[in-house]
Amino acid sequence: MKERYLQILIALSTVAMTGLIAIQVYWVNNTFILREQDFASNVSKALAEVAERLELMEASRLAADEAEPPAVSIASGPERELVFKYGQRDVAVVHGHELEVSRDSVFYSRIGKEGPEQARILEQAGILDDILGGLVELDIYTTIQDRIDVCVLDSLICSALEGYGIRATYEYAVFNKIHQAEIMQEGATADVATFYNEGYKTQLFPSDHISDPNFLRIWFPDQRRYLLGTMWAMLATSAGLLVVIMLLFSYSIRTIYRQKKLSEVKNDFINNMTHELKTPIATISLACEALNDKDMQGSERALNTYVGMISEENKRLGVLVENVLRTAIFEQGEMQLRREKMNMHDIILQVIRNIDIQVRKKKGGIITHLDASDPLVEGDSLHLTNVVYNLIDNAIKYGGDNPKVEIFTRDGLSELVIAFRDNGIGISRENQKRVFEKLFRVPTGNVHNVKGFGLGLSYVKGVVEKHGGHVEVISELKKGSTFTIHIPRNHEKEH
Repeated sequence: MKERYLQILIALSTVAMTGLIAIQVYWVNNTFILREQDFASNVSKALAEVAERLELMEASRLAADEAEPPAVSIASGPERELVFKYGQRDVAVVHGHELEVSRDSVFYSRIGKEGPEQARILEQAGILDDILGGLVELDIYTTIQDRIDVCVLDSLICSALEGYGIRATYEYAVFNKIHQAEIMQEGATADVATFYNEGYKTQLFPSDHISDPNFLRIWFPDQRRYLLGTMWAMLATSAGLLVVIMLLFSYSIRTIYRQKKLSEVKNDFINNMTHELKTPIATISLACEALNDKDMQGSERALNTYVGMISEENKRLGVLVENVLRTAIFEQGEMQLRREKMNMHDIILQVIRNIDIQVRKKKGGIITHLDASDPLVEGDSLHLTNVVYNLIDNAIKYGGDNPKVEIFTRDGLSELVIAFRDNGIGISRENQKRVFEKLFRVPTGNVHNVKGFGLGLSYVKGVVEKHGGHVEVISELKKGSTFTIHIPRNHEKEH
């Protein structure tokens, strides 16, 4: 996929993802607003029920007081009123005015402007014979504190709120018409401004048009948190889906880039392999042509030279093919280890002898510090030999014109530690994380100045881990690298 198309795809996907998140946030916010409105409506209904119940309780108390009829008198002073029942109507004389009283809501409506004489007229007309409940005296100047029991009020509020499914923490207070608190809940933390700006209210005793109005106000300190708590299932589901979508989006982008990078690496691998294979093939072809030359056939020295060239290039081809095949076998999980006791010091010295020609050709040297007291390990001699060879060969390839390689061994805790130090170009911190990836080659400025397919270190890591060990690298640019392998002396066979 071209880089431009990939960028367009990522841009469109990002826009779509951002739009989806924005829509989700919008709907969650709308849902929260609806919850707030529903909450406010239910609180208002609950407070209305509280006011109604308080009014009914007062009416019941007054009705109970009517069970004991007082003396028939209407001249008890300007601060008193008389209430007496007539048929389905309650009639009252208040401050010289005759009023009609509703039994249910204690609603007062003025129906006349006559003075105390009106009561006498009613009495003379025989109305007193129909009085059902007697006469009750009401003090119209009773304070709100006398009319409301705080414990009863708190119980009514709690019951009414629970009736609408509201179990949030609340604070309440009763205010008069000039915003003074007449009753305040014990332990309330809210001030007057909080109750008025953030609280909910209802008028108490709304049917009482004689006394000054009082208002019950209620405030919820944790209202927002409570509403969010009622939405936790929806919020959790929404957040979970968003996280999954974002992870899938991220994974998809990473996969696309990984596939693109893998495609580039494979192309580089094919190019490198073609270059590596063409050189020995061309050499063998030239040697064969030379051997067919009649002038060359008469020279035994020339024949031996060209036959030797063919043999060496043939071995080189075999090594290249073997590297590719063994890596493929390892990737498919078909590598089988033939475990046996072996001396790693002997293996290291054997590899050094085999590779000595290459080292001398590049005017380099190998120094050994084989200090381990117990060099024996249990493992596959063939694969461990290849591991040592690859690490030394790698050090020589990247060691420049005069490669210097130092090999150290030491005893670890139930393991043998082998380190390979070189004086090469070094590896950047970024590339150190990738040197063990298959097909990865450390950039050197020229793709062909260092031979190889980028399979050696991947193979090393796989074999060492197959033996139950691990490999690590420490490197600094232009100062060389140190590869260290840890191999357990005894490793349980895989099941």
